[in-house]
Amino acid sequence: MRKASLLLLVPLLAACSSTLDAGQQYDGGDANYVMWDESERQDPVSASGTTFEGDDINLEDLRGDVVIINTWYAACPPCRAEAADLNAIAEDYAGDVTVIGVNVRDNAATAQAFERSFATPYESIDGTDGSFIADLEGTVPLQAVPTTLILDAEGRPAARYIGQINPEIVRGMIDDTL
Repeated sequence: MRKASLLLLVPLLAACSSTLDAGQQYDGGDANYVMWDESERQDPVSASGTTFEGDDINLEDLRGDVVIINTWYAACPPCRAEAADLNAIAEDYAGDVTVIGVNVRDNAATAQAFERSFATPYESIDGTDGSFIADLEGTVPLQAVPTTLILDAEGRPAARYIGQINPEIVRGMIDDTL
């Protein structure tokens, strides 16, 4: 009985993870992030989705902008804890970057309630079918929520932070990408 309970708990813990998968690259004293030099960056990524308000977002349409993508869901404690920091980043860098949330679990009512409660200044894509994250082809681990990905103006992954962000580190990553 105890073994079965533990087996049920493992996927839940993995879904709200702040650790890297074995073999993932990391940098600095905080093992949750990586910043790729321009010469090391992959090809531009392409993904599209629909926000909970019904707007279509296509990453290819955002070429020329630095884009910050954050995966989240309403009941995720680190997602809730980092919401104010992400909001401040979105507001402080408005006009310089585009911030997009990707809700990986919630229905529209739950996601929109979270966005109202935290006064989220950016839109979120309904990512419950997994296709948006899957289109990012390995740059965002499927089970590591929250994850924050920064794309350069060419649409290439420039930096990634897995787990609840350290806002000073993420701001430095944004500044370096800009």
